[in-house]
Amino acid sequence: MPVVLVLLLAGTWLLSGALVTGTEPLTVAVGRTAVCCLVLTAVAASSASGRADLRRAAARPGTVWLLGLLGLLGFAGYAAGTLLAIPRIGTSLTNLVVALMPCASVAVGALFFRERSGPRKAAGALLACVAAAGYAALGADAGDLDAVGLLLVAAATVAFAVYGFLYRDRLSGLPPLAVLPVLLAAATCLLLPMSLPALIAHPPTPTAAGGIVLLGAAVYAPAYLVQHRLILLRGPVFTAAVQLAVPFTVRLGDWALGGESAPSPAELLLLTVCCAGIALVTVGTGNRSVEPAPSGR
Repeated sequence: MPVVLVLLLAGTWLLSGALVTGTEPLTVAVGRTAVCCLVLTAVAASSASGRADLRRAAARPGTVWLLGLLGLLGFAGYAAGTLLAIPRIGTSLTNLVVALMPCASVAVGALFFRERSGPRKAAGALLACVAAAGYAALGADAGDLDAVGLLLVAAATVAFAVYGFLYRDRLSGLPPLAVLPVLLAAATCLLLPMSLPALIAHPPTPTAAGGIVLLGAAVYAPAYLVQHRLILLRGPVFTAAVQLAVPFTVRLGDWALGGESAPSPAELLLLTVCCAGIALVTVGTGNRSVEPAPSGR
């Protein structure tokens, strides 16, 4: 499952990168989110068990409100923060901050969710983050430094770390297919007003629209299902650590597709170090790498 997640997320970056070269980033973001929401809703509604899970979620008003909050926090908040940061600080610095996600998850878990990560997992998360940040720094420009941009992407990173723990602790009784449609609907509602000016001024071409549909339906939908299943099974820190392999996979994919030159020795070294850190977090863990949150919180 971790390998499948890395490959799917790498595919989202490769396809998104191709789409945003001629289409507004916010248009791509809201389009892929809306399409993914529609696809997952249709899949959930296509079976009796899926419909029962959707009814079970909708029958509890508190759950619906929590789903809406998590959709804003984990999907719209993360997407908006990172997309707004890129014009200010560049893609490399944005990825550098996002690369600190495992460390943010360890800190958030310890401070707010009574998470006991253990020294090996904490050391592995730190090692993997340092390697991923070093990789991002290879393409970073010091002139891109901007306090607001850094604050935006840092807030987005922490928001998604908090989201992972809230999702695991509060919604573990519902399958991902029952909660993701509501999460994505909430995210679409927030992203749509932000993207509307660009959508009206520069509507996507038919080719770009088809690419957005493909991205949301065939790549993001299974990626989100696998990602959220992994959060429930192994925890947010495990999932965040696994996702650090995505930028390197994208780099290797660009090289394999002929879009980039071969990775440099420095990139290969950082890839090796990052994989070692990920292994410290993930290898040898049980079916769930984190302690369940105490009930009644």
